[in-house]
Amino acid sequence: MKKVYGLALLLVVFSLFGFSQNSEAKTHKNTAKPESVVKWEYPANAKLVKQSANDPVIADISKWQGNIDWSKASKALDLVIIRTQDGKLEDYMHRTYESNAKKYNVPFGVYSFVRAGTPAEARAEARSFYNRASKDTEFYVLDVEVQTNKKGYSMRTIINEYMKEMRKLTNKKIGLYVAHHKYSSFKLDASKFNFVWIPRYGYSGPIYKHQLWQYTDSGRVPGINGNVDLNRLAGGTKLEYFTNKVTTISNSELVKKYYVTNPKYVLLKKPVNVYKKTSFDKKNKKKSYKEGTRLKVKKIVKSSTGIPRLQLADGSYISASKSLVLKTSATSNFYTTNDNVKQVMTIRNLYSYRSSTSNTSPEFVPANTIFNVSRVVYNGSGENRFAIINGRFISADKNDVVEVPATIQNYFLEYDSSLKLRTQKVIYKYDTLLFGDQQKDPEMVPVGTVLDIQDVVYNKLGYPRFKLADGKYVSTKKTLFKQIPWYEQ
Repeated sequence: MKKVYGLALLLVVFSLFGFSQNSEAKTHKNTAKPESVVKWEYPANAKLVKQSANDPVIADISKWQGNIDWSKASKALDLVIIRTQDGKLEDYMHRTYESNAKKYNVPFGVYSFVRAGTPAEARAEARSFYNRASKDTEFYVLDVEVQTNKKGYSMRTIINEYMKEMRKLTNKKIGLYVAHHKYSSFKLDASKFNFVWIPRYGYSGPIYKHQLWQYTDSGRVPGINGNVDLNRLAGGTKLEYFTNKVTTISNSELVKKYYVTNPKYVLLKKPVNVYKKTSFDKKNKKKSYKEGTRLKVKKIVKSSTGIPRLQLADGSYISASKSLVLKTSATSNFYTTNDNVKQVMTIRNLYSYRSSTSNTSPEFVPANTIFNVSRVVYNGSGENRFAIINGRFISADKNDVVEVPATIQNYFLEYDSSLKLRTQKVIYKYDTLLFGDQQKDPEMVPVGTVLDIQDVVYNKLGYPRFKLADGKYVSTKKTLFKQIPWYEQ
Protein backbone atom coordinates (compact mmCIF):
# COMPACT_ATOMS: atom_id res chain seq x y z
CA MET A 1 0.00 0.00 0.00
CA LYS A 2 2.84 2.40 0.86
CA LYS A 3 4.41 1.86 -2.60
CA VAL A 4 1.07 2.46 -4.36
CA TYR A 5 0.44 5.59 -2.26
CA GLY A 6 3.96 6.93 -3.01
CA LEU A 7 3.56 6.27 -6.74
CA ALA A 8 0.21 8.06 -6.77
CA LEU A 9 1.73 11.03 -4.95
CA LEU A 10 4.53 11.30 -7.50
CA LEU A 11 2.02 11.22 -10.36
CA VAL A 12 0.08 14.05 -8.76
CA VAL A 13 3.27 16.15 -8.35
CA PHE A 14 4.34 15.56 -11.97
CA SER A 15 0.87 16.33 -13.28
CA LEU A 16 0.80 19.61 -11.31
CA PHE A 17 4.26 20.54 -12.57
CA GLY A 18 3.25 19.75 -16.14
CA PHE A 19 0.09 21.81 -15.77
CA SER A 20 2.14 24.74 -14.49
CA GLN A 21 4.59 24.50 -17.39
CA ASN A 22 1.83 24.16 -19.98
CA SER A 23 -0.05 27.08 -18.48
CA GLU A 24 3.06 29.26 -18.66
CA ALA A 25 3.63 28.23 -22.25
CA LYS A 26 0.01 28.96 -23.17
CA THR A 27 0.11 32.31 -21.42
CA HIS A 28 3.18 33.45 -23.35
CA LYS A 29 2.98 31.39 -26.52
CA ASN A 30 2.54 34.51 -28.65
CA THR A 31 5.47 36.43 -27.23
CA ALA A 32 8.71 37.06 -29.08
CA LYS A 33 11.03 35.78 -26.33
CA PRO A 34 9.34 33.08 -24.21
CA GLU A 35 12.43 32.54 -22.02
CA SER A 36 12.43 36.10 -20.67
CA VAL A 37 8.77 37.05 -20.29
CA VAL A 38 7.57 38.09 -16.83
CA LYS A 39 4.25 39.41 -15.58
CA TRP A 40 5.33 43.06 -15.32
CA GLU A 41 5.48 43.25 -19.09
CA TYR A 42 1.72 42.85 -19.34
CA PRO A 43 -0.07 45.39 -17.10
CA ALA A 44 -3.81 44.93 -16.71
CA ASN A 45 -4.54 48.17 -18.58
CA ALA A 46 -2.05 47.50 -21.37
CA LYS A 47 -2.79 49.05 -24.75
CA LEU A 48 -0.70 48.28 -27.80
CA VAL A 49 1.48 51.23 -28.76
CA LYS A 50 1.41 51.33 -32.54
CA GLN A 51 4.38 51.89 -34.81
CA SER A 52 4.48 55.40 -36.25
CA ALA A 53 4.91 55.67 -40.00
CA ASN A 54 7.88 57.99 -39.41
CA ASP A 55 9.67 55.68 -36.99
CA PRO A 56 12.50 53.43 -38.23
CA VAL A 57 11.73 49.72 -37.85
CA ILE A 58 14.07 48.26 -35.24
CA ALA A 59 13.58 44.61 -34.29
CA ASP A 60 15.50 42.35 -31.95
CA ILE A 61 15.56 38.66 -32.77
CA SER A 62 16.70 35.31 -31.41
CA LYS A 63 16.23 31.64 -32.27
CA TRP A 64 12.52 32.01 -31.45
CA GLN A 65 11.99 33.79 -34.77
CA GLY A 66 13.16 30.70 -36.65
CA ASN A 67 13.83 30.95 -40.38
CA ILE A 68 13.44 34.47 -41.70
CA ASP A 69 12.76 35.51 -45.30
CA TRP A 70 15.44 38.18 -45.45
CA SER A 71 14.51 39.26 -48.97
CA LYS A 72 11.24 40.54 -47.46
CA ALA A 73 12.43 41.48 -43.96
CA SER A 74 15.34 43.55 -45.29
CA LYS A 75 12.91 45.86 -47.10
CA ALA A 76 11.17 46.67 -43.82
CA LEU A 77 14.02 46.65 -41.29
CA ASP A 78 16.18 49.70 -40.61
CA LEU A 79 18.11 47.94 -37.85
CA VAL A 80 18.09 44.47 -36.28
CA ILE A 81 19.62 43.37 -32.97
CA ILE A 82 20.59 39.69 -32.90
CA ARG A 83 21.00 37.49 -29.84
CA THR A 84 24.40 35.80 -29.71
CA GLN A 85 24.01 33.71 -26.59
CA ASP A 86 21.98 33.01 -23.46
CA GLY A 87 24.64 32.83 -20.75
CA LYS A 88 27.10 30.20 -21.94
CA LEU A 89 24.61 28.72 -24.43
CA GLU A 90 25.15 29.94 -27.98
CA ASP A 91 22.05 30.93 -29.95
CA TYR A 92 22.22 28.50 -32.87
CA MET A 93 20.57 30.97 -35.27
CA HIS A 94 22.80 34.01 -34.75
CA ARG A 95 25.39 33.18 -37.41
CA THR A 96 22.66 32.67 -40.01
CA TYR A 97 20.99 35.93 -39.00
CA GLU A 98 24.28 37.87 -39.11
CA SER A 99 25.22 36.43 -42.49
CA ASN A 100 21.87 37.36 -44.02
CA ALA A 101 21.83 40.81 -42.44
CA LYS A 102 25.18 41.48 -44.15
CA LYS A 103 23.99 39.93 -47.41
CA TYR A 104 20.86 42.09 -47.52
CA ASN A 105 22.61 45.21 -46.16
CA VAL A 106 20.66 45.47 -42.92
CA PRO A 107 22.67 47.19 -40.15
CA PHE A 108 22.84 44.97 -37.06
CA GLY A 109 23.94 44.87 -33.45
CA VAL A 110 24.27 41.85 -31.15
CA TYR A 111 23.19 41.09 -27.58
CA SER A 112 23.92 38.53 -24.89
CA PHE A 113 21.47 37.43 -22.19
CA VAL A 114 23.52 37.66 -18.97
CA ARG A 115 23.54 34.63 -16.65
CA ALA A 116 26.85 35.23 -14.81
CA GLY A 117 26.86 34.93 -11.03
CA THR A 118 30.47 35.86 -10.21
CA PRO A 119 33.05 38.25 -11.69
CA ALA A 120 34.95 35.31 -13.18
CA GLU A 121 31.79 34.02 -14.87
CA ALA A 122 31.06 37.54 -16.14
CA ARG A 123 34.50 37.80 -17.74
CA ALA A 124 34.10 34.37 -19.32
CA GLU A 125 30.66 35.24 -20.72
CA ALA A 126 32.05 38.51 -22.10
CA ARG A 127 34.85 36.71 -23.94
CA SER A 128 32.52 34.10 -25.44
CA PHE A 129 30.08 36.87 -26.42
CA TYR A 130 32.77 38.81 -28.25
CA ASN A 131 34.35 35.73 -29.87
CA ARG A 132 31.03 34.32 -31.07
CA ALA A 133 29.49 37.52 -32.45
CA SER A 134 30.25 38.78 -35.94
CA LYS A 135 32.99 41.42 -36.00
CA ASP A 136 30.81 43.35 -38.46
CA THR A 137 28.37 44.21 -35.70
CA GLU A 138 27.74 47.91 -35.13
CA PHE A 139 27.48 47.51 -31.33
CA TYR A 140 27.14 45.07 -28.42
CA VAL A 141 24.41 44.86 -25.74
CA LEU A 142 24.34 43.22 -22.30
CA ASP A 143 20.80 41.93 -21.67
CA VAL A 144 20.17 42.07 -17.91
CA GLU A 145 16.71 40.84 -16.97
CA VAL A 146 17.13 38.29 -14.19
CA GLN A 147 18.98 38.32 -10.88
CA THR A 148 21.93 35.99 -11.34
CA ASN A 149 24.47 37.22 -8.77
CA LYS A 150 25.74 34.66 -6.29
CA LYS A 151 26.34 35.24 -2.59
CA GLY A 152 28.95 37.88 -1.91
CA TYR A 153 28.48 39.74 -5.18
CA SER A 154 25.98 42.38 -6.30
CA MET A 155 24.47 42.64 -9.76
CA ARG A 156 26.31 45.93 -10.13
CA THR A 157 29.64 44.19 -9.48
CA ILE A 158 28.84 41.42 -11.97
CA ILE A 159 27.82 43.80 -14.76
CA ASN A 160 30.74 46.16 -14.11
CA GLU A 161 33.13 43.24 -14.49
CA TYR A 162 31.35 42.07 -17.65
CA MET A 163 31.59 45.58 -19.08
CA LYS A 164 35.24 45.98 -18.07
CA GLU A 165 36.13 42.80 -19.96
CA MET A 166 34.17 43.94 -23.03
CA ARG A 167 36.02 47.25 -23.05
CA LYS A 168 39.29 45.33 -23.29
CA LEU A 169 37.99 43.53 -26.36
CA THR A 170 36.27 46.25 -28.41
CA ASN A 171 36.11 49.99 -29.01
CA LYS A 172 32.59 49.75 -30.41
CA LYS A 173 29.51 51.01 -28.60
CA ILE A 174 28.23 48.84 -25.76
CA GLY A 175 24.65 49.16 -24.57
CA LEU A 176 22.71 48.02 -21.52
CA TYR A 177 19.31 46.33 -21.88
CA VAL A 178 17.77 46.29 -18.42
CA ALA A 179 14.37 45.14 -17.19
CA HIS A 180 12.26 48.13 -16.18
CA HIS A 181 11.04 46.52 -12.96
CA LYS A 182 14.63 45.63 -11.98
CA TYR A 183 16.23 48.96 -12.82
CA SER A 184 16.14 50.31 -9.25
CA SER A 185 16.93 47.11 -7.38
CA PHE A 186 19.87 46.11 -9.61
CA LYS A 187 21.53 49.52 -9.07
CA LEU A 188 23.56 49.16 -12.26
CA ASP A 189 25.97 51.90 -13.33
CA ALA A 190 24.34 53.01 -16.58
CA SER A 191 27.01 55.70 -17.06
CA LYS A 192 29.52 53.03 -18.09
CA PHE A 193 27.45 52.23 -21.20
CA ASN A 194 27.07 54.11 -24.47
CA PHE A 195 23.30 53.73 -24.40
CA VAL A 196 20.45 52.24 -22.36
CA TRP A 197 17.69 50.10 -23.83
CA ILE A 198 14.60 49.39 -21.71
CA PRO A 199 11.48 47.25 -22.34
CA ARG A 200 8.11 48.51 -21.16
CA TYR A 201 4.88 47.45 -22.83
CA GLY A 202 1.52 49.19 -22.78
CA TYR A 203 2.87 52.48 -21.43
CA SER A 204 4.05 55.76 -22.89
CA GLY A 205 7.62 54.70 -22.22
CA PRO A 206 10.16 53.85 -19.49
CA ILE A 207 10.49 56.29 -16.59
CA TYR A 208 14.30 55.99 -16.58
CA LYS A 209 16.71 57.72 -18.94
CA HIS A 210 17.10 55.65 -22.10
CA GLN A 211 17.97 55.87 -25.79
CA LEU A 212 16.05 52.83 -27.02
CA TRP A 213 12.59 51.67 -25.94
CA GLN A 214 11.32 48.14 -26.55
CA TYR A 215 7.63 48.97 -26.68
CA THR A 216 6.15 45.62 -27.71
CA ASP A 217 6.91 41.93 -28.05
CA SER A 218 3.91 41.44 -30.34
CA GLY A 219 5.12 43.35 -33.37
CA ARG A 220 4.99 42.14 -36.95
CA VAL A 221 7.61 42.37 -39.68
CA PRO A 222 7.21 41.02 -43.25
CA GLY A 223 9.36 37.92 -43.69
CA ILE A 224 9.33 37.03 -39.96
CA ASN A 225 6.81 34.44 -38.84
CA GLY A 226 4.90 35.27 -35.67
CA ASN A 227 5.51 38.04 -33.18
CA VAL A 228 8.75 39.98 -32.84
CA ASP A 229 10.08 42.61 -30.43
CA LEU A 230 9.96 46.14 -31.85
CA ASN A 231 11.77 49.19 -30.56
CA ARG A 232 11.68 52.96 -30.75
CA LEU A 233 14.40 55.58 -30.59
CA ALA A 234 14.18 57.88 -27.57
CA GLY A 235 15.79 60.92 -25.98
CA GLY A 236 16.50 62.57 -29.32
CA THR A 237 18.72 59.67 -30.41
CA LYS A 238 19.00 59.22 -34.18
CA LEU A 239 19.18 55.93 -36.07
CA GLU A 240 22.70 56.68 -37.30
CA TYR A 241 23.92 56.55 -33.71
CA PHE A 242 23.35 52.78 -33.87
CA THR A 243 24.06 52.16 -37.56
CA ASN A 244 27.06 54.52 -37.85
CA LYS A 245 25.62 55.55 -41.20
CA VAL A 246 24.46 59.11 -41.72
CA THR A 247 21.30 59.20 -43.81
CA THR A 248 20.51 62.83 -44.50
CA ILE A 249 21.90 66.00 -42.98
CA SER A 250 20.94 69.61 -43.71
CA ASN A 251 23.41 72.27 -44.83
CA SER A 252 22.96 74.12 -41.53
CA GLU A 253 23.83 70.93 -39.62
CA LEU A 254 26.88 70.38 -41.86
CA VAL A 255 28.25 73.85 -41.17
CA LYS A 256 27.58 73.45 -37.46
CA LYS A 257 29.25 70.05 -37.11
CA TYR A 258 31.95 70.01 -39.83
CA TYR A 259 34.49 72.18 -41.59
CA VAL A 260 33.01 72.74 -45.06
CA THR A 261 35.81 75.01 -46.34
CA ASN A 262 39.49 74.15 -46.16
CA PRO A 263 40.89 75.12 -42.72
CA LYS A 264 44.45 74.76 -44.15
CA TYR A 265 45.80 73.45 -40.84
CA VAL A 266 44.07 71.56 -38.02
CA LEU A 267 44.96 70.54 -34.49
CA LEU A 268 43.65 67.18 -33.28
CA LYS A 269 41.50 67.44 -30.16
CA LYS A 270 41.46 63.64 -29.80
CA PRO A 271 43.21 60.65 -31.44
CA VAL A 272 42.00 60.44 -35.06
CA ASN A 273 42.04 57.57 -37.54
CA VAL A 274 43.40 58.02 -41.06
CA TYR A 275 41.69 56.33 -44.02
CA LYS A 276 42.61 55.55 -47.62
CA LYS A 277 39.13 56.52 -48.85
CA THR A 278 36.33 58.87 -47.83
CA SER A 279 34.39 55.81 -46.69
CA PHE A 280 35.57 55.31 -43.12
CA ASP A 281 35.28 51.52 -43.11
CA LYS A 282 37.66 49.37 -41.07
CA LYS A 283 39.18 47.94 -44.25
CA ASN A 284 40.20 51.46 -45.37
CA LYS A 285 41.95 52.42 -42.13
CA LYS A 286 45.67 53.21 -42.52
CA LYS A 287 46.84 54.44 -39.12
CA SER A 288 46.03 56.88 -36.32
CA TYR A 289 47.35 60.29 -35.29
CA LYS A 290 47.76 61.25 -31.65
CA GLU A 291 45.86 63.98 -29.85
CA GLY A 292 47.70 67.30 -30.15
CA THR A 293 49.03 66.61 -33.68
CA ARG A 294 48.96 69.49 -36.19
CA LEU A 295 48.19 68.48 -39.80
CA LYS A 296 48.20 70.34 -43.12
CA VAL A 297 44.98 69.96 -45.11
CA LYS A 298 45.00 69.76 -48.90
CA LYS A 299 41.27 70.14 -49.51
CA ILE A 300 37.74 69.20 -48.47
CA VAL A 301 36.21 66.10 -50.09
CA LYS A 302 32.72 64.79 -49.38
CA SER A 303 31.90 61.12 -48.80
CA SER A 304 29.21 59.27 -50.74
CA THR A 305 26.74 60.27 -48.01
CA GLY A 306 27.68 63.95 -48.28
CA ILE A 307 29.84 64.18 -45.16
CA PRO A 308 32.94 66.43 -45.44
CA ARG A 309 36.34 64.80 -45.06
CA LEU A 310 39.75 66.46 -44.77
CA GLN A 311 42.16 65.26 -47.46
CA LEU A 312 45.80 65.42 -46.37
CA ALA A 313 48.85 66.00 -48.55
CA ASP A 314 49.43 62.25 -49.08
CA GLY A 315 45.86 61.75 -50.35
CA SER A 316 44.57 60.09 -47.17
CA TYR A 317 41.49 61.30 -45.26
CA ILE A 318 40.55 62.24 -41.72
CA SER A 319 37.34 63.48 -40.15
CA ALA A 320 36.27 67.10 -40.64
CA SER A 321 34.18 66.99 -37.47
CA LYS A 322 34.69 70.06 -35.29
CA SER A 323 34.43 67.80 -32.25
CA LEU A 324 37.67 66.06 -33.33
CA VAL A 325 39.72 68.72 -35.13
CA LEU A 326 40.31 72.44 -34.62
CA LYS A 327 41.35 75.01 -37.22
CA THR A 328 44.78 76.41 -36.39
CA SER A 329 47.61 78.31 -38.07
CA ALA A 330 50.80 77.05 -39.68
CA THR A 331 52.84 78.99 -37.12
CA SER A 332 50.76 78.38 -34.03
CA ASN A 333 52.39 79.56 -30.83
CA PHE A 334 52.28 76.26 -28.95
CA TYR A 335 54.06 72.95 -29.23
CA THR A 336 52.27 70.01 -30.85
CA THR A 337 52.86 66.27 -31.09
CA ASN A 338 54.78 66.92 -34.32
CA ASP A 339 57.54 68.69 -32.37
CA ASN A 340 58.40 65.50 -30.46
CA VAL A 341 59.41 67.44 -27.37
CA LYS A 342 61.03 65.38 -24.60
CA GLN A 343 62.02 68.08 -22.11
CA VAL A 344 60.86 71.65 -21.47
CA MET A 345 61.74 74.50 -19.15
CA THR A 346 59.41 77.18 -17.87
CA ILE A 347 60.57 80.67 -18.88
CA ARG A 348 58.23 82.46 -16.49
CA ASN A 349 56.30 81.61 -13.35
CA LEU A 350 53.46 79.18 -14.15
CA TYR A 351 51.06 76.72 -12.59
CA SER A 352 50.70 73.00 -13.19
CA TYR A 353 47.28 71.34 -13.04
CA ARG A 354 45.80 67.95 -12.23
CA SER A 355 43.63 67.93 -15.37
CA SER A 356 44.51 68.36 -19.04
CA THR A 357 41.30 70.30 -19.71
CA SER A 358 40.68 72.37 -16.57
CA ASN A 359 42.61 74.42 -14.02
CA THR A 360 42.01 72.03 -11.11
CA SER A 361 44.43 71.78 -8.16
CA PRO A 362 46.91 74.45 -9.34
CA GLU A 363 50.48 74.15 -8.08
CA PHE A 364 52.97 77.00 -8.44
CA VAL A 365 55.91 76.36 -10.78
CA PRO A 366 58.74 78.94 -10.72
CA ALA A 367 60.55 80.06 -13.86
CA ASN A 368 63.48 77.92 -15.05
CA THR A 369 61.94 74.65 -13.82
CA ILE A 370 62.75 71.74 -16.11
CA PHE A 371 60.22 68.97 -16.79
CA ASN A 372 60.37 65.67 -18.68
CA VAL A 373 57.44 65.49 -21.12
CA SER A 374 55.21 62.43 -21.46
CA ARG A 375 52.96 63.61 -24.33
CA VAL A 376 51.05 66.55 -25.80
CA VAL A 377 47.30 66.81 -25.17
CA TYR A 378 44.57 69.20 -26.32
CA ASN A 379 43.26 71.36 -23.48
CA GLY A 380 39.77 71.98 -24.91
CA SER A 381 40.31 75.74 -25.33
CA GLY A 382 42.21 75.96 -28.60
CA GLU A 383 45.62 75.17 -27.18
CA ASN A 384 47.80 72.27 -26.08
CA ARG A 385 49.21 71.22 -22.75
CA PHE A 386 52.17 69.05 -21.87
CA ALA A 387 51.52 65.95 -19.79
CA ILE A 388 54.60 65.81 -17.61
CA ILE A 389 56.13 62.74 -16.01
CA ASN A 390 54.69 63.40 -12.54
CA GLY A 391 51.15 63.06 -13.94
CA ARG A 392 50.33 66.78 -13.98
CA PHE A 393 49.85 69.19 -16.88
CA ILE A 394 51.49 72.49 -17.84
CA SER A 395 51.11 74.98 -20.68
CA ALA A 396 52.60 74.10 -24.08
CA ASP A 397 52.56 77.79 -25.12
CA LYS A 398 55.95 78.86 -26.45
CA ASN A 399 55.60 82.09 -24.46
CA ASP A 400 55.50 79.98 -21.28
CA VAL A 401 57.96 77.16 -21.93
CA VAL A 402 60.81 76.29 -24.24
CA GLU A 403 62.15 72.98 -25.41
CA VAL A 404 65.50 72.49 -23.77
CA PRO A 405 68.63 70.94 -25.28
CA ALA A 406 70.08 67.84 -23.70
CA THR A 407 73.09 69.95 -22.57
CA ILE A 408 70.99 72.60 -20.79
CA GLN A 409 72.67 71.95 -17.44
CA ASN A 410 75.91 73.33 -18.89
CA TYR A 411 74.42 76.84 -18.97
CA PHE A 412 73.44 79.52 -16.49
CA LEU A 413 69.64 79.36 -16.57
CA GLU A 414 68.58 82.48 -14.68
CA TYR A 415 69.74 85.96 -13.79
CA ASP A 416 70.78 86.78 -10.24
CA SER A 417 71.85 90.35 -9.41
CA SER A 418 74.55 88.95 -7.16
CA LEU A 419 76.03 87.00 -10.07
CA LYS A 420 79.20 88.76 -11.24
CA LEU A 421 81.07 87.07 -14.08
CA ARG A 422 84.43 87.62 -15.76
CA THR A 423 85.16 86.04 -19.14
CA GLN A 424 87.88 83.39 -19.07
CA LYS A 425 87.72 82.81 -22.82
CA VAL A 426 87.16 85.06 -25.79
CA ILE A 427 83.40 85.39 -26.42
CA TYR A 428 81.25 87.40 -28.84
CA LYS A 429 78.30 89.77 -28.52
CA TYR A 430 75.38 89.37 -30.93
CA ASP A 431 72.48 91.60 -31.91
CA THR A 432 70.04 88.66 -31.96
CA LEU A 433 69.33 85.61 -29.83
CA LEU A 434 70.38 83.26 -32.64
CA PHE A 435 74.15 83.23 -33.06
CA GLY A 436 76.35 81.96 -35.86
CA ASP A 437 75.34 83.14 -39.34
CA GLN A 438 72.74 85.53 -37.96
CA GLN A 439 75.41 88.25 -37.67
CA LYS A 440 78.51 88.48 -39.88
CA ASP A 441 80.65 90.67 -37.62
CA PRO A 442 79.89 89.99 -33.94
CA GLU A 443 81.69 92.13 -31.39
CA MET A 444 84.57 90.36 -29.69
CA VAL A 445 84.78 90.40 -25.89
CA PRO A 446 88.35 89.83 -24.59
CA VAL A 447 89.34 87.50 -21.75
CA GLY A 448 88.97 89.10 -18.32
CA THR A 449 86.01 91.35 -19.20
CA VAL A 450 83.40 91.87 -16.48
CA LEU A 451 79.92 91.79 -18.04
CA ASP A 452 77.03 94.09 -17.12
CA ILE A 453 74.28 91.45 -17.16
CA GLN A 454 70.62 92.52 -17.11
CA ASP A 455 68.67 89.29 -17.65
CA VAL A 456 68.58 85.75 -19.05
CA VAL A 457 66.40 85.18 -22.12
CA TYR A 458 65.88 82.13 -24.35
CA ASN A 459 65.97 81.77 -28.09
CA LYS A 460 63.51 79.63 -30.05
CA LEU A 461 65.86 76.64 -29.86
CA GLY A 462 65.74 76.69 -26.06
CA TYR A 463 69.24 78.06 -25.44
CA PRO A 464 69.64 80.72 -22.71
CA ARG A 465 71.43 84.02 -23.46
CA PHE A 466 72.68 86.80 -21.21
CA LYS A 467 71.08 90.08 -22.18
CA LEU A 468 73.60 92.89 -21.51
CA ALA A 469 73.10 96.55 -20.62
CA ASP A 470 73.91 97.61 -24.22
CA GLY A 471 71.07 95.40 -25.57
CA LYS A 472 73.35 92.74 -27.03
CA TYR A 473 73.46 89.01 -26.20
CA VAL A 474 76.14 86.54 -25.21
CA SER A 475 76.15 82.85 -24.40
CA THR A 476 75.50 81.69 -20.83
CA LYS A 477 77.68 78.61 -21.16
CA LYS A 478 79.39 78.11 -17.78
CA THR A 479 82.83 77.18 -19.19
CA LEU A 480 83.15 80.66 -20.75
CA PHE A 481 83.07 82.50 -17.42
CA LYS A 482 84.63 82.67 -14.00
CA GLN A 483 82.50 83.88 -11.14
CA ILE A 484 83.95 86.85 -9.25
CA PRO A 485 83.98 86.15 -5.50
CA TRP A 486 82.20 88.63 -3.28
CA TYR A 487 85.40 89.93 -1.74
CA GLU A 488 86.68 91.03 -5.19
CA GLN A 489 83.46 92.78 -6.20
